[in-house]
Amino acid sequence: MSLLGWPLLVLSILLALTAPVGCALLWGRVRGMAAWPTRISLIVASQLTAVLVAGVGLNDHFEFFASWSDLTGQNGADAPIQQQNGGSEPLARGLSKRLRKDFRPDHGKDTFSATLVGAKSGVRSKIWVWLPPQYQQHPQQHFPVVELFPGFPGTPVTWLHTMQGPKKLQEAMKKGAAQPYILVAPTITVVPGHDTECANVPHGPKVATWLAEDVRRIVTENFRALPGRDAWGTMGYSTGGYCAAKLPAQYPHLFRAGVSLSGYFTPSTAALARVPGENVPELLQTRRPPVDLLLTASKQDPGTTTAVNTMVQAAKPPSIVYTYIVPRGGHNTGVWTAMLPKCFQWLTTKLTHAA
Repeated sequence: MSLLGWPLLVLSILLALTAPVGCALLWGRVRGMAAWPTRISLIVASQLTAVLVAGVGLNDHFEFFASWSDLTGQNGADAPIQQQNGGSEPLARGLSKRLRKDFRPDHGKDTFSATLVGAKSGVRSKIWVWLPPQYQQHPQQHFPVVELFPGFPGTPVTWLHTMQGPKKLQEAMKKGAAQPYILVAPTITVVPGHDTECANVPHGPKVATWLAEDVRRIVTENFRALPGRDAWGTMGYSTGGYCAAKLPAQYPHLFRAGVSLSGYFTPSTAALARVPGENVPELLQTRRPPVDLLLTASKQDPGTTTAVNTMVQAAKPPSIVYTYIVPRGGHNTGVWTAMLPKCFQWLTTKLTHAA
């Protein structure tokens, strides 16, 4: 049974309802020396099932853990981060033909997924791709792309469900506020349990190369995606917000714009703090990349407003920073989902339209 989805949620609700009923029915039937230990056990069982249903419900909504192995930490979280190979020439040459057989429908008729190996990074991980309705309606058109990054811990499919990325984009399109995009949600936690912060980790996985170069090539070879940098943008929340701002600043020849939803902008990992190019305000000051960044924050999430102010002070033309600060809300998907219509609208003013 999957850790996410309605079967486990329904089962946990049934257990939470059954346990106190069983406690009431059995309370007076136990006798002798075993009476009080048994009654205490019944009370504890009732409390545990209540905690269980709360935990399952919260995880189903926020998708903190995507699988049982993710929850128990038995999916390689204790493995060391190792150097990945850079991919081989045969893989690079055979990439296009092979990948077209690998993408399969996932989470509905408009979403596809595949687990693939990046030719340049050597990273093997999963990618989800959502296609707008116009993709089927206009078979000759090519579309701009937005890469979507989750937080940590988190899973890319949060963008397809809790964050309602495709739904919010379609609502904006119906109002004429946004253009159709191919939405791409790649895995950023390529080593389970390790937050690599979308970086090329020294002596570790080349996650930045995976997200900026490999994912791009995979998508353009398998879908009608526009290849130019002016057609590619990023969007992410929390840790994903850091990635969404950092990657355009690091790879301005590949990305035109980025949207950071309550993100931070300096690496939180001590090992990465010493790596050149990981400090986004410093990147804006020293390299002045020709990109536009939309930075969102909430006044009730004060760390985010402080981070945005740091970016505003660091940015110099041709780098341009836009801010979107809401008065209320914490650090959660409800706040970020409400921001999406304006964010998609903003991206539409920055990225090339379908052609």
